[in-house]
Amino acid sequence: MTKPRRVRVFLENDQYILAPKWAIKDLVGIDEFGNLIIRETEAPFAGQLTGLTSCCNATAKGCDGYTGCRNCYREVESYLGAEMRESDVYLKAKVGA
Repeated sequence: MTKPRRVRVFLENDQYILAPKWAIKDLVGIDEFGNLIIRETEAPFAGQLTGLTSCCNATAKGCDGYTGCRNCYREVESYLGAEMRESDVYLKAKVGA
């Protein structure tokens, strides 16, 4: 299995992160732990901010007694399984990234 191609995205502080190419158009920024935050575009979650896991850049979900990555099921921080707020964005991605 090959990893998805990652590209540079610059943040408002002029540092860059590597993000999967598929996430660039919806990327809002990162949280304080460096997890990507995207804006959902598909119903029923359109407009909602969602955090992606650092292991697979996937969303998180409730598993049997823990919050896990939807791709590898590794345990992740429970807040990644909930809707995020604008205040959760630690550094914003530069417009046109």
